[in-house]
Amino acid sequence: MKKLIRTIARALVPLVGFVAACQGARAQAQTTAAVRVRVWCEGGTTSTVYPEGVGAVLAETVARRPDVVVTRGVLDDPDAGLSDLALDQTDALIWWGRARHDEVPDDRARAVATRVRQGRLGLVALYASGGGKPFRLLMGGMPCEPGSWREDGRPEYVAVKAPDHPLAVGVAPFTIPRSDMFSEPFSVPEPDAVVFVSSWERGETVRSGMTWTVDKGRVVYLRAGSDAYPVLFHPAMRQAIGNAAVWVAPRR
Repeated sequence: MKKLIRTIARALVPLVGFVAACQGARAQAQTTAAVRVRVWCEGGTTSTVYPEGVGAVLAETVARRPDVVVTRGVLDDPDAGLSDLALDQTDALIWWGRARHDEVPDDRARAVATRVRQGRLGLVALYASGGGKPFRLLMGGMPCEPGSWREDGRPEYVAVKAPDHPLAVGVAPFTIPRSDMFSEPFSVPEPDAVVFVSSWERGETVRSGMTWTVDKGRVVYLRAGSDAYPVLFHPAMRQAIGNAAVWVAPRR
């Protein structure tokens, strides 16, 4: 009996090793396949709505997905949080800026835009980031500004115009109880897709979720993201931001 047990044990050793190797390969494949998302925020502002900062909320939002790994950068970091090494280790860059666009070094903005054009990086621009340097470079230098805006905390009604688009996965029409307002005409190039359109009770509308293909790369603009109201806690916005980060990432 003991001899039989030893024989069986010896026979199982290669099998155990094979199973362990398969599990290791699977874990490695999952790590390799994960989308590397970098959340960039200009920083330098305080908000009672987001006491830990907009960047922290965005990072926590994206980190909920099992298919991503998240890093963070801010304008006051070395190389403005956009070093060549950091960008080369990023698949999708989520950009939030509002008041410090001019402080972003030109060479770092070009580094982002170049990688997007080469298909090495995808960009998700949120809220006022439409006026940021990388987004404007990718939009051919257009102003990328809304026709008008106001900050009065009124409800924003978001319609899903392209429900089959990957940005809209898990997102049904929704209302943000308190938000600011941007209106058309929004001075950007014609998008490949208009996924979301927002409207307000006074009749203003704006294309609030758009996509572009720029050379070999993908770009998304999502309008919502004011730091004056808890917009980024809305489940639909969280879903849309996560969808956008995965969709813009280069196909590997």
